[in-house]
Amino acid sequence: MNKISKLAKKNKDVAMAIIIQAIIDEGAIGADGSINVTYTSKKNALYLWEIAKAWNLVHPLRNKIYSTHTKWCISFRAERRKEIYESVGSLPDPKYDKMFRHILRRYKGGPHKGKKGEMRNKVLEVLKTKDMTVRDISYALDLSASTVRKHLRKLEGDNKVFVIGYNKDSPSKNMRTAQIWSYSMS
Repeated sequence: MNKISKLAKKNKDVAMAIIIQAIIDEGAIGADGSINVTYTSKKNALYLWEIAKAWNLVHPLRNKIYSTHTKWCISFRAERRKEIYESVGSLPDPKYDKMFRHILRRYKGGPHKGKKGEMRNKVLEVLKTKDMTVRDISYALDLSASTVRKHLRKLEGDNKVFVIGYNKDSPSKNMRTAQIWSYSMS
């Protein structure tokens, strides 16, 4: 174990700086609320995971074996994400900062919140203004990506919306999140 790793396990500010840098460099902040850092190097993954584990910020280290390589995934605990964000403040990349703040919003889950079809109509209204990705819609309406996708599938089945392409600059590798949706005039 090197000096920085030892220091990070004793000093939370050092640990948070290392963690947030890893999230910025190698991480994925999902529209579903997940934060993962993935490495092909087990050594790098263990280094970060052990630091984060010392502060109880992560789930067990996972790996996925492919035919040509293995990926090691560090997944951060939902209940500790706010602590990570607050310890470092705003992220330097505005897209990542917006994504991180979005997953920290107060969750309003539970039983149906409004009249039937109300949220679906809000999704339509947003799409009438401009074509958007699932992530953009979720930001605009303060909803999770899965909720937005559920409404879009229903609207697509009713021929009210359709996919017109993919956002090439999407920060997510998930193609569902990168889909660009448009309002159908028909």
